Amino acid sequence: MWRCLFVVIALSAVARADALSDLLAHTDEVAKNVAHVRGLRLKHKIPNEVVDRAELRKRLIENAAEDKTAGETIAEGLALQRWGLVPLDYDYSARLLDLFSDQIAGYYDPKTKKLTILDSAASDPDWAAMVLSHELDHGLQDQAFDLEKFEKLPDDESDASLARHALVEGDGVALMLEIAFAQNGIVNPWVDPGVARAVVSSMNQPDPTAKEGKADLFAQAPLALREAMLFPYRDGFAFVAALRRNKPWSAVDGAFKRAPRSTEQILHVDKYLADEKPIPITVAASPLAGYTLQDSAVWGELGMRSFLRTHGVSDEVSGRAGEGWGGDRVTVLAHEGETNPRKMIGVGRFEWDTEIDAREAQAALEHAIDEMTVGATMDQTLERTRWLALDGTVSWIERKGAGLVVVIGAPVAIVDTIDPWTMLVAKRPKH
Repeated sequence: MWRCLFVVIALSAVARADALSDLLAHTDEVAKNVAHVRGLRLKHKIPNEVVDRAELRKRLIENAAEDKTAGETIAEGLALQRWGLVPLDYDYSARLLDLFSDQIAGYYDPKTKKLTILDSAASDPDWAAMVLSHELDHGLQDQAFDLEKFEKLPDDESDASLARHALVEGDGVALMLEIAFAQNGIVNPWVDPGVARAVVSSMNQPDPTAKEGKADLFAQAPLALREAMLFPYRDGFAFVAALRRNKPWSAVDGAFKRAPRSTEQILHVDKYLADEKPIPITVAASPLAGYTLQDSAVWGELGMRSFLRTHGVSDEVSGRAGEGWGGDRVTVLAHEGETNPRKMIGVGRFEWDTEIDAREAQAALEHAIDEMTVGATMDQTLERTRWLALDGTVSWIERKGAGLVVVIGAPVAIVDTIDPWTMLVAKRPKH
């Protein structure tokens, strides 16, 4: 996928195409400055182009039409629907296309080695210059670290993939802001952690340039999508700023050589520095007779937080519950050919650092599942809670020590055949 900058640009009535053309005419000069600030060698020129939003949408459609991409997107959308992270009637593939088309200001493509900027950036020359610096930084990253290779992970390692993407984008955000600060005589603003906190806070605010009455596609998107899209820029930036606080850019280069393993490591830089490894959880060869694996993913700490917040758990409680995350595997099972997410079964296993962490997460998950289940609680003990939904399905959460399993939407007739502890196998390290 392209290295994209998801920011809504303020549009003026008259496009200043001449200003953008002038800026791009000096791309080589800007690239040399970016390379100097970033401390990476510019091995060769980075070509550029300008396209309009119609051309961008055309390219996105062509990319989405590829069989693998289309299939992955459909499966991902069904999984999000099954777990209640997007509405059941949410057209995930179409909405993603709309969001990308609306939010991208520029991108660098590691395949073509070309930088592309949207013509709408001409409305704000200062912003266009920042976008150019950001995307040129991706070109330098690619020349130094091979972005395609760096971000190539198994499809079901979604959390690790997002963590790597956060490093790539966080690097770009920190770099373009450092250049802006340098123009005012400020070198390495991240020495003061309050500056980084202010930047993060600004990213959490509504877009101040949105015109009254104009539909804000990003603001209207489900929380889980907004968080997944914003995370690489907001939290990736915070991660890079923390690495840069008292160290040169070579500290960030080191993160490309030893990549962050999880969103937990991005959210807690101390866990990255200590290289706290996630607990791997795998799917059994035959997870459930008569069902096929529709989707398998790792939520990570970010995904856990988003799930809890989506289902009514406060930001504060969700944040505390997400801490202590050790590893997870979240799946969706379906009968062969089944496309209705209501008739699919969600099965997840979550491992925590300690039993105390697991108990805290258990309480938050019970609140979330109770919120998303239209029905009543069947039974409840210290270790397990079960719900019977009005559609005749059973959901439950169960804890054993520092482990938790969650099952959503299991038909009553097969409940006794489902053992999530053996369906999803955790490989805790031996101490």
